[in-house]
Amino acid sequence: MKLKNIFLIFSIVVLFLGIFYFISFNAQQQHMQSVYTKISVITRESSSDAIVNLQQGLEQAANDMDVEMSILTLTEQNSAEEQQRLIEREINGGAEAIVITPIEDEQVQNAIQKMNEKIPIICMGSTIESAGISAVVLGQDEQMGRELGKKIFVKGVFNKKILLLESSTQCDFINKRKMALLSMLENRANSMIRQPFSLCESAIQSLENIIQQEQPDIIIALEPTALDIAAETVQRLSEQNIMVYGFGMTSKTLSYIEKDEITAAIIQNDFNLGYLSIRTAMEVLHKIEEKEEGMIDYAFVNRGNMYTKENQRLLFPFVR
Repeated sequence: MKLKNIFLIFSIVVLFLGIFYFISFNAQQQHMQSVYTKISVITRESSSDAIVNLQQGLEQAANDMDVEMSILTLTEQNSAEEQQRLIEREINGGAEAIVITPIEDEQVQNAIQKMNEKIPIICMGSTIESAGISAVVLGQDEQMGRELGKKIFVKGVFNKKILLLESSTQCDFINKRKMALLSMLENRANSMIRQPFSLCESAIQSLENIIQQEQPDIIIALEPTALDIAAETVQRLSEQNIMVYGFGMTSKTLSYIEKDEITAAIIQNDFNLGYLSIRTAMEVLHKIEEKEEGMIDYAFVNRGNMYTKENQRLLFPFVR
């Protein structure tokens, strides 16, 4: 056989194999795309530092349940307009479900109600007054508020001036914490200063001015970012006699607790919240048949108990 004919046959075989590989690879890619479920998670935070354990729970659930997940933070915390735009963008981008920590805003509510007709929308950790929600996964915010109020009351508040930093009051779960906390403390402390507080770039300087003017004995923050700001501000002012309490944790919070710059915090199991939110989305999509009831538990954490076995599981949920 001539060399020219051999080369021609070889070329045809290579071409055939190339076509076969392309078809097989394309079919495999389509199969992979059909296996994975696209779920978008939209938070109300502007930094991933505030959702450390929540993100681990979301990622573990996505790994366990074959979910292609996107976690979206905002460029500006609690921006209702940005949340609305992200909902629309993710649906247009092919998301099969959206998990969201919604901001209590008419625009967001209308967007959720409208978009829930297209794909399921699951509220995570908070809810809004709307019939257009597929499911809700909630923590125990009222119980947490009462628990922190009791702990502070037992420590002694009769001769104390309390400064309550009222941030993110447009969020349902923040208000639940606040009202439950106030029910335990408002008429028992010597003075309760309810201070509107914005989590802006000048928040530390703003809080320094408030502390110097009001001279509180106790500062209470309703959310983790505000709690860290309170701890850092008290540290900068060298106000060692001010006790700082609050809710939640960021990547910095435990260091503040360890140094006793945060007296104590109520910390919920954000890992479970994230995991159950993805699982609920999969249940609503009928991708999982068995429903699972889970508890979003919490703990009162201070320097004395932060390294107990129970709190270690809560604070450091290592993903395996």
